[in-house]
Amino acid sequence: MIQISEILNLIFDSIGLVTIVALYRIGLIPRYKYLFIGFLCVWFSSLFTVLEGFFWPEILNFLEHFTFLLSGVFFLFGINVYFLKRQEV
Repeated sequence: MIQISEILNLIFDSIGLVTIVALYRIGLIPRYKYLFIGFLCVWFSSLFTVLEGFFWPEILNFLEHFTFLLSGVFFLFGINVYFLKRQEV
């Protein structure tokens, strides 16, 4: 079943991802690789949420939750690498 909130979430995530890529390219924000991968995992989670309404609901539901878990891991790892380790120097 397709829900409008899932489609809107994918649209807003896509706009956010395009904005982050554009800001990376022009150099307005630092290139934090792990944080970008975390944002990409959130986008894939939204994509899998929408696609599971069309086909393979069990597999895509698993992938949705797994990529959301990965986003949390990458965010945590990125914060650790880029912010907490800088305090030690």
